[in-house]
Amino acid sequence: MPQSRHRQGHPFQKPASIPSAQRVKGRIIWAILFAVFGFAIVYFASEGSWLVILAGALIGAFIGYFAGKSMEQDAKA
Repeated sequence: MPQSRHRQGHPFQKPASIPSAQRVKGRIIWAILFAVFGFAIVYFASEGSWLVILAGALIGAFIGYFAGKSMEQDAKA
C-alpha cells in the first residue's frame, strides 16, 4: 500500500463557516442588485437614452460584482 495514504492532513485546515455555493452566489446577487439600482438611478436621471441606461446598469453590475467578491473573500477568513 502506498505511503501517501497514511499521511496526516494539513494541521491548519479549518472548514469554512459559509458553504462554497453560498459564497459564489454572493457576488452574483450583489451584481444583480447593483445593476437594478444603477438602472433605476440612471433611468430617472437621464432623459430616456437607452444607451446611457444600459451603461448605468452595466457599471452598477460591475461595481456590485467586485463588492460581492470582496465580501466573499472577507467571509473566508
